[in-house]
Amino acid sequence: MPTYTWYTDKPDLESAGTIHQILAYGSLTSLREVLNKQGVEKIRKIFLEEPQKVYTPSALNFISKYILKIVDHLDENKYLKSSPRNIG
Repeated sequence: MPTYTWYTDKPDLESAGTIHQILAYGSLTSLREVLNKQGVEKIRKIFLEEPQKVYTPSALNFISKYILKIVDHLDENKYLKSSPRNIG
């Protein structure tokens, strides 16, 4: 398994945070690896049910349309790191 530099070299592939970090910042090899280990359906479920604001617009488009094949409209404010936070 490749080394991940943002937290640890032994990522917890059950963690939503780790999944989002790999989707947003990982290489194609690490994307393929996590999809093969966890399955596309599980990754899609985590992506949709536990959104995190870590994506750039281009990364969100690539992941949602081409990797996870999500056809429904996404609330980009839940995913884009450039969106203002809604506190309260």
